[in-house]
Amino acid sequence: MNKQNNKSKLTLFEIELIKASKVVQEYKLACEVNIVAILWSNPDLYYTYDNIDLKSFSNNVWKVYWQIGYDIIIKESKKTLDDITVGLYLEKHLKLKQKYEEYGGYDTIDKSKEYVNIDNINGYVNELHKWNAVLRLLAKRFPVYDKLKEFVDMTAEEIYDQWEAQLNHIFINVEGEIKSYNIADNIDELIEELDQGVAVGLPYHNLPMITKETGGMLCGNITLIGGLSNVGKTTFARNSIIQSIIDNDEKIVIMLNEDGLKKWQREFLVFVANNILKKDLQKYIVRDGKYSPEVKEILYKSAEWIKKQKEDRKITIIPFPKWSTIKAIQVMKKYASMGVLHFLIDTFKNDAGKDYDNAWSHMMQKMVDLYDIVKPEQKNLHLTCTFQLEKGKTARQRFYAQDNIGISKNIVDPASTCIMIRNLFEDEYSGGKNELKVYRLEGKNQKTKIPVILNKDKTYQIVFIIKNREGSANQYQVVIEHDMSRNIIKEVGITHVPVDW
Repeated sequence: MNKQNNKSKLTLFEIELIKASKVVQEYKLACEVNIVAILWSNPDLYYTYDNIDLKSFSNNVWKVYWQIGYDIIIKESKKTLDDITVGLYLEKHLKLKQKYEEYGGYDTIDKSKEYVNIDNINGYVNELHKWNAVLRLLAKRFPVYDKLKEFVDMTAEEIYDQWEAQLNHIFINVEGEIKSYNIADNIDELIEELDQGVAVGLPYHNLPMITKETGGMLCGNITLIGGLSNVGKTTFARNSIIQSIIDNDEKIVIMLNEDGLKKWQREFLVFVANNILKKDLQKYIVRDGKYSPEVKEILYKSAEWIKKQKEDRKITIIPFPKWSTIKAIQVMKKYASMGVLHFLIDTFKNDAGKDYDNAWSHMMQKMVDLYDIVKPEQKNLHLTCTFQLEKGKTARQRFYAQDNIGISKNIVDPASTCIMIRNLFEDEYSGGKNELKVYRLEGKNQKTKIPVILNKDKTYQIVFIIKNREGSANQYQVVIEHDMSRNIIKEVGITHVPVDW
C-alpha cells in the first residue's frame, strides 16, 4: 500500500526520469559485458583501465564478475583468471561465490569471452563513461530523458558540447575529478611535510652537487638525460640511479628501446663487481669470455648479489620489441599499482613503424602523454628518459643548451629537469689550449674554491643542467669522472664552459 502511495506521488517528470534511467542501463549492458569479458581474457588490462571501478557498472551480474577479477589480479597479484584460480579465491569469499554460481559460474564468462575483440576495448570503455555521465545527468534531474536516442550515436564530448555551460560540473568526472583549493588550505601541514623532506627526491649516486641543485629524482616529475650517440647516456643513467634505488630500498622498472636484457645484465654484473663488491673488473674482460678462475669467482659473487635483489623485485627490465609510448604508459600504470615509483625509458624516441609528417610535434605530444601519468595529480611517479641530441654541429660544440635537441626541443617542456652530458675535449684538460678551470667547493657554505687538476689518463664528462625547476640552470657545469669501463661515476668539481660563438 505504501509503495503504491509513493508511486502515485511521483510527478510525470520523475516517472520519465526513472524510465530513462532503465533505458540507459539497458544501453550500458552490452559494453559492461564486453568490458568484463575482455578484462578476463587479458587480465593485465585491469592495470591499464584503472579509471573503471565497481560503481561504473549497473548490472549486478557484471559487477560480480568485475569485482572477482579485480580482487584476484590487483589485490592478490595473480596473473590469470582461469577456473581453478577463481575457484580458490571464491572459497575465501562465500557471498561472492553464491552470486557467482547463481549467475552461471565460469561458463558465463567463458562464453562471453568467445564474442569479444580485445582491440575494441577503448570504444567500450568510452561508451561506458558516456552512459554513466548520462545517468548522472538524469540523477541531477536534467531533462534529457527524451534525447537518449540522439545520445546513442554521440560521444561524451559531443553531448558535453551541447550542454557545456550546464553540464561542466557533471562531465568533469568522466575521466577524473578536478578540484579547486584556496592557496591557504593546509599550509601548516605542508610546512611539516616539507620538514620531513617530501620535496626532496631520490639522490643521484655519487653526484651530491647535481642532486642538491636539481632536488634529485622527485616523484611527480620527468628527468631527461641527453647526449650524442655513444657518449654514455645509458651508462650515466644506470650508474647514477641504480645504486640509489638499492640504497634507499626503492624499486624501478626499466623500459628498453635499444639495448636488450642480456646487455643490461652484463653491464650490471660489472657495476656490482666494482661498486658493491669493490673488485676491479672491466667490461672488455666480461665481454671477451675465457675467464680466469678469479674473474669467474667475481662474476658469480656479483650474480649471487643480484639474485638476492630478485626476491624484492627491486629492478625489473622490460625490453620492447617495438617502441610504443602507449604500451609504456600501460606498463607504468601496471607497476605503479604494485608500488613502483621510479621508471626509466632508455631511449625515448618516436613510436616504431610509423612515419610522421611532424615528427617533432609527435614526440612532444608523447612526452606530454607520459607526464600526464607521472604528475602528482595522477600516479605521482618519477620518470627518467634518455634521448639523443641533434647530430652535426653539436659534435663540435662546447656549450650545450636546449637548442642542441634540434627540432624536437619542446620535449623539454613537460620535464622538470633536463641534463645533457658530453666528453671533455682534449684541449680542455689541465694545461690545454682551452683549459677548463675546475674547482671543488669546500668549507662553510661551500664557498672555498679548491682547484682540481684533470688527469689526462682519466675520462671526464661535463654535465649541463639545461632545465631545472628546483634550482639554477646552466649557471655552472659539473665535471664528473666517469670510468665507463668499470661503471663507476663520481663528481670532481664545477666549471664554467664558455658559450660558443
